[in-house]
Parts: sequence; structure tokens; C-alpha cells
Amino acid sequence: MKLTHVIVMEDRAQVERRGTLSLAGGITTVELPGFPLVAVDRSLTVEATGATVHEARLVRRWKQKAKGGLPVDASELRRRVQELVDRQYGHDSDAYRLSTRRDGLTQTRQTLLQSIGERAGYGEADAAAWERQLDALSTQQRENDEALRVAQAAVDAVKRELSASRQALAVAEERQEDLECLLSLTVEGQGEVAVRVSYLVPCAVWRPAYRATLSGDEVLFESEAVVWQRTGEAWPEVQLQFSTARPTLGTTPPSLHDDWLALRQKTTIEKRVVDVSVREQEIQTAGETSVSVPELPGLDDGGEARLLSAPGKSTVPSDGQPHRVPLGTFTAKAAIELVCPPEFSPLAFTVVRVPNEGGSVLLAGPVDLIRSAGFVGRSQVSFTAPGETLKLSFGSEDGVRVTRVVEEKLDEARLTGRRTTKKTVTLHVSNASTTPRKLLLEERVFVSEVKEVEVQVLQKECDPAPSPVSKDGIARLEVALAANATKKVKFVWEVSAAGKVAGL
Repeated sequence: MKLTHVIVMEDRAQVERRGTLSLAGGITTVELPGFPLVAVDRSLTVEATGATVHEARLVRRWKQKAKGGLPVDASELRRRVQELVDRQYGHDSDAYRLSTRRDGLTQTRQTLLQSIGERAGYGEADAAAWERQLDALSTQQRENDEALRVAQAAVDAVKRELSASRQALAVAEERQEDLECLLSLTVEGQGEVAVRVSYLVPCAVWRPAYRATLSGDEVLFESEAVVWQRTGEAWPEVQLQFSTARPTLGTTPPSLHDDWLALRQKTTIEKRVVDVSVREQEIQTAGETSVSVPELPGLDDGGEARLLSAPGKSTVPSDGQPHRVPLGTFTAKAAIELVCPPEFSPLAFTVVRVPNEGGSVLLAGPVDLIRSAGFVGRSQVSFTAPGETLKLSFGSEDGVRVTRVVEEKLDEARLTGRRTTKKTVTLHVSNASTTPRKLLLEERVFVSEVKEVEVQVLQKECDPAPSPVSKDGIARLEVALAANATKKVKFVWEVSAAGKVAGL
């Protein structure tokens, strides 16, 4: 049966095979070979058009081998490897026999020399006989050593050829298992019957990957699925689909526990003092986000199972290596900005905002960033809906640098006790390149969650005037820089807290 369709999920795959059977009539039992050993028995589904399926099960058994230890359908390369193994065994036997004989001849020489010494001590000297015996023994040793050298050379030559043949076999063919898995099918019908078989296999996984190429004011965005599989069966020229479904997760909802809420009166200290604290909070939104993703994360599908289809057929061998399958591309106009967050880095970065015009969602995954000079880095894409904006950083611009100096001034009103902290941020911006630049500087201010603490930007003291502060406390200052020019930027803001505020 031919493998036609595969749905790859987060940690397994659903394989579909199709074929035809010729039935003579009545109830017939057939065995169809070629199924993977790791196929999940309880997931097996068989449908026959024009016939009745009485029983379908997977059967695993040892392969029948002909004389010589090879299957009947073994390839020429595999037969050559087996032949070399047999030759190596024969040469090893010869070398072992000659080596044993060499040790026996050496022991014989030692015994003969000992006998010569003893008989010479008794006065029974026979020099001519001893010379003949020693010459004959030396001749035998020379002949044996030469035969051993030839046998050892043959062993080395066979080992080299066998190693090369095994390497070629590993590249050309997959490892053959001694066990085989067959589909035992009992059907009732007559004539040509179309059969569809579906089953699950483990040892298969996929993750999304992307490539963004910036050319002028356009971005070419390519989506791919990276597939690993070690199921024991190759997927040649099959239609691939990629699902974010998780069939291994349970369907029972979690049990609920009581969560009691109670009211109480404020204490005297709580009425007189408002305790606040300054904390860092990471901004997490869909689309424009820079949340780091661990290596090979789980699939983020936005809470809804997605099914993505490859536009054409693909081949994925069972080698456990990553294989990239194209999913789709789109080209969109990009809004390009040169942005610098001086609080964190003196470098200016090329930030590109591009809408998702691919017509389908983009799952969370790594994205390779490419410009005219080639590969510039790797970033992360979060779950992005169609039409939503992607924010990508294509590296820093070497010609622009920013130096940041912060001054704080604390003032406390004697009558009300109100404390005001004024922060003056001075930014020295330089453009060492030969082209004019328009730079956006991003500065952070506090975001107050209590009415007793007020934060405001002193627009009149800023140069240039910043944009309105976002809800996340980000103010942007736009600076136009001529070629080989420098500029000083001033940003002033203050935080004012009532006298009863503590912890600020």
C-alpha cells in the first residue's frame, strides 16, 4: 500500500496509506507488509470501499531469512557487505591458525635449544644433526611468518573494504530491522476494493521556522516547517500537513476549589501611609514582542488547534535529522525605523514593522534575518494573526552612537510634605556615517497605578518635544542627524508623590 498523506503533530504523526485489493469473493485474509514497528495498534483504522472489514490488526514477527543470513529481497550492496563479513571471518581464522603455529614453532625452538644444551653437558654432541634440525625449524618459521603476513594483509584489506561498504550502505539505505510489521486484514467482498489505512506513529515532531529578507522597503517572509522523524518508515513524495493538536492531553477539565474573598477595615497605619514600590514589568503582547523562547518550545497556536498544509509533496526520510518543508511566502511593504533605547544600549537598530499578509496565522518560532550583506542574525516571532503587525530588528547601524547621562533632583514641600523627583536625561547623539539619519530615541518613565503618585513629562524643557507617553510608559523623541554630525537631546520628566507615600 502506498503512503499518501501524513499529518505531523507536536509529538507524533498520523499516517495514511491507500491501495487496492483484488478479492475472489467470500471472506479473505490478506497480509500487507511494510508497516512500521512503532505503529500504535489501538489507533489503527481501516476502511474498504465495496467490501466489509471483519478484522484488522497489526502483526509483528521475525523476518524469514534465506541461507546466508540475508533476506530474499536484499540489495546488491547489502549482499556485498555480507560477503565481505564472511571473507573477513575466513581470513581471521587463517591468521589465528598461523599465529598459533608461530607460537608453537617458537616453543619448539626453545625446547630444541634446551635439549642441545643438556646433551652437550652430558658430552653427547651431534653438531650436524643439530644444525639440520635448526635449519629445518628456521625454514618453517620463515614460511609461517610470510604466510601470517599475507593473511594479516588480507584481513586489513577486507576490513578497509568492509568499512567503506558499510559507510556506503549507511548513506544509501536505512537500517533493516530483524522484525517486520504486517497488516492482517480479513475482508469479505469481490473484485477490486479500495482500501484506506490510517494509524499513529511516535518519534515524529515538527516546529515552525521562518526567514525574513529585507530588500529596500519590502520584506520577503518565508514560512517553513522543520520536521524530524525516526518512525522506521520513509515518507517519499507524500502530502504533508502540520497540526498543533495535542492528542496526548487529557480531556477532563480541572477541578475547581473555593476561593473565598473577605473585606476588612484598614488599619490606622494603612490610612495614614500608602506603601508603593517600583517594579520592572515585561510587556507581553501578540505580534510585536521580544519574549525569549527556549530551545524547541511547544507549539503556540493561540489556544485553537491549527492545521497547516504544505503546497506540494515532500520527502522526509526516517533519519532523525531536520528537514525543511516550505509552507508559504508573502511580500509586504515595511515601515523601517532607526531606533535606539539609550537606557539599555548605545547602538541604533534597524526596526522593521511589516503586516502579516500571508493569509494564515504565524506560529511562534525562530526567524532568520537576511539583508543585502547576507545573514545578520536570528530573532523570534510570536503568535501573529493575519493582518497583525510583525516587529523585527535587522541589526545595528555602526555609524550611530548615543551616550546617556542622567541627573536627579529631589524637592520636598515643607508645608504638605509632597516629594518631587525631577529626572533630566541628556543624550549625546553622533552620526559618523556619510548619509543623513532619522533616529528615534525611546525613553522610559514610571507608570503610576495609584492616585497619590503622579508622573508627567515636562514638555517645555524637552528638546526636541517627545511624543505622548504610551500606556506602557514609553516616550519617543525623533532626531534628524546630518552626515558626520552630532546633536544633544534633552528629556525631562518628574514623579511627584504625596507626603503619606512610602517606599518610593
